[in-house]
Amino acid sequence: MINRPIYVDKIMAYVNGIRRCGKSTILRMLMEEMKKRGIRDNQILHYSFDSLEYEDIKTAKTLFTHLKQHLCPEGRTYLFLDEIQEVKSWEKVV
Repeated sequence: MINRPIYVDKIMAYVNGIRRCGKSTILRMLMEEMKKRGIRDNQILHYSFDSLEYEDIKTAKTLFTHLKQHLCPEGRTYLFLDEIQEVKSWEKVV
């Protein structure tokens, strides 16, 4: 792995921000930029765990099962997990 401290520092400024400071917007911007650079829609998985759409995913086991079913079979899968703290023991999956 090549260390990229400049990129990491720039992104980290948004990672642990206060509520309503634009973290979710930054995630969407990153996804859009990836698509412009050739990443296909089926390679990008975006979950906003404060949404009712993912209300049934509350444990590491349900998250693992769901993600496994939706991984891109060819190429990489990019995960964007917004409000991941809503999922108990999410660290085991990620």
